[in-house]
Amino acid sequence: MARVAELDPAERELRPEEATVYCPMCEARLTDDDRFCTDCGHDMSVPVPAAVRTGPPSDGKPPVASPVAASSPVAPPLVAPPPVVPPPGDEASPFVPSPVGPTQPTTRNSVSDGSAGTVIQAGTIAGDVTVHAAALAPAPAKNWTRVSQLRRLWFGVRPTSRFGDEESLTPYVLRDCDEQLHALVTRGVREGGLVVVTGGPLSGKTMTAAWAALNTGTDPEPRVHAPHPGADLRDLTSGPHDRTGHRILWLDELEGHLGPHGLTTALLSRLTQERVLVLATMTDTAYDEHRFGGGPAARVLSGAHTVELSRGWSEAELARLARADDPRLTDATKWRGSRGVTEYLALGPELWDEWRRARRPQAHPLGHLLVRAAVDIARCGIEQDIPLAMLRRVMVGYEEYEALGHGHEPSEDALAWATRLRYEATGLLVPGEKAHTYRAYGSLVADAVRSGEPGAVPDRVWTRAATAAAGRGLDLTPMAAACRAALAPRVAASDASAYVVLGAVVEAAGDASEAEVQYRKAADRGHLVACNRLGHILAGRGAVVEAIQYLETAAEAGIAGAYATLGKLHRDRARHWLTQGAEVGDPQAAFHLAELILRPGRVGRAVRWYQAAADAGHRDAAFALNALRVGITATPKPEEPSEPPDPPGLR
Repeated sequence: MARVAELDPAERELRPEEATVYCPMCEARLTDDDRFCTDCGHDMSVPVPAAVRTGPPSDGKPPVASPVAASSPVAPPLVAPPPVVPPPGDEASPFVPSPVGPTQPTTRNSVSDGSAGTVIQAGTIAGDVTVHAAALAPAPAKNWTRVSQLRRLWFGVRPTSRFGDEESLTPYVLRDCDEQLHALVTRGVREGGLVVVTGGPLSGKTMTAAWAALNTGTDPEPRVHAPHPGADLRDLTSGPHDRTGHRILWLDELEGHLGPHGLTTALLSRLTQERVLVLATMTDTAYDEHRFGGGPAARVLSGAHTVELSRGWSEAELARLARADDPRLTDATKWRGSRGVTEYLALGPELWDEWRRARRPQAHPLGHLLVRAAVDIARCGIEQDIPLAMLRRVMVGYEEYEALGHGHEPSEDALAWATRLRYEATGLLVPGEKAHTYRAYGSLVADAVRSGEPGAVPDRVWTRAATAAAGRGLDLTPMAAACRAALAPRVAASDASAYVVLGAVVEAAGDASEAEVQYRKAADRGHLVACNRLGHILAGRGAVVEAIQYLETAAEAGIAGAYATLGKLHRDRARHWLTQGAEVGDPQAAFHLAELILRPGRVGRAVRWYQAAADAGHRDAAFALNALRVGITATPKPEEPSEPPDPPGLR
């Protein structure tokens, strides 16, 4: 690049925007758009120490200092710095003067978002400073990006939930309107014009329009430009353009680009004249408001070709979705519920991140656990609407709930937070068909399964969910299958706790035989809860002697559920054998049998056995009989109802 002399001060004052910028390495003059020197390749955004700089330009004039970021010219200082005198004997660099006196700290200013802008460097400024920055000029058409260099994310497509090495976006699933849109875009690339894709929120407008832009199939491939919302588009067509190429002006959410400095009828006419396709998206609400509201925007939209995109997917679209080879799309088929597919894919990352962050003490820890209960119940295989009482029963089983203490948010606030609509679409908890029933939004369940981040479903959640679901008549068959699959590694490793959990789930599902097998494995390994549960099952099917053995083990260890059942079994066993003895004439057996069965409503039967014992010479029986008769104020009816039979198998 040839060196040129710097503009004289008078000319620079007239044209400050064209101030000369030199490369600090090779002294070549650069343009405002150059980030890398075309002579030596130096990166203009990297400061260069004075020791490695080559010296002043050949004309002897010091060049203007290179900008910090080579995206726009640097405004001249508002206050001139004091002159710098090099120390004696040192040759001062004309690019970075050597300071006199104590070294001053380096000052560096930059635009916070990394975009082009005006940067002011100055000493002390007294009073207020107002800076009027000119609007940035549009990128020349020759610098628009070739479509082959772009991805859908560049167009503003929302990323999908991703874990591990998954792609940011799922494969595109063809929509029914793609053929119509492709024809309009292909024609627009050749002839210019305005094409607008409309639809409801999160219906996939951006995704579908971007796919059309990326797959025009025209030669040469189009170049695409996407200005920021509110950018000044008035000079977009100024200057020379390559009219043989194809260009697309991408205006996502078109309502942000309308107005006197945006897309107007005059600008659209000029763009069409230059065969530039304006490809835009709008929500149905925004389109109707601007199209039929009168004014300049209505005139702009009156000439547009529109393609309407439905939030709901047709049967043909769902069939294509089912054939897609991506687990996230497979999950969408299963877990989206009544929501749209694109809505499901777009909301997933937002809901997942909000739910995870809510577990912090200063956020919504109780709401987080309430949603987690719904997620884990779904992971357990129960995909039905869950009563709120069941969610709360499962929620209190988490260790995190116990750690919350009494200072957590009220349960009403937790429920309100969990069910609040996000993006006017859904909450983390979705209300069920019946009052006070809910389910977790499907993407949360799918992401929990795919990510593995929440870990395995806790054992207490399995057992609490199973007993609560059985008490409400829910179908537990899927839960039993899910439990077998989830606990298979632990069962294979002879984990006694896994046997107990699996036994509890299949027992709640109505499979007592498998439950007995699982409980026995754990009980034989010394698991006390398993001893208690196995004892109950054995007692229920009549294996009383074996049941007593396991229940006594549990009762001796303090398992509360074993006491009453064990006592009842012993009582029934005693009654059985005392009856056998009394019937063969044993007075001692008859006396104790009368003692055992004596209670209000069954006095007559007790008197019978007291009398039999007294007739056989049992003195205690005779005394008890006399005392009983003295206390009787009414003669028993001659035919007292017979006692209900013993439960099957207890004899």
